[in-house]
Amino acid sequence: MPRRSLSAPEYLICCDCESPCYVFEWSEGEVSEAVCEVCGNDDAPTFLTEEQFEAYAYSGAWSYVGR
Repeated sequence: MPRRSLSAPEYLICCDCESPCYVFEWSEGEVSEAVCEVCGNDDAPTFLTEEQFEAYAYSGAWSYVGR
């Protein structure tokens, strides 16, 4: 898994619908709260940074994420 950055990203990606999410709280290098305005998902572990999303998508582990 890619290293976590302590600074907050501009957006996260919702793993349920793959939409960008701009409504979230970032604490100590990880998402602590998030809400997807497209599908309503609010389960923080199911949101990824763009870097994390790309790593999972290319690794073939996508069905594992957030499930």
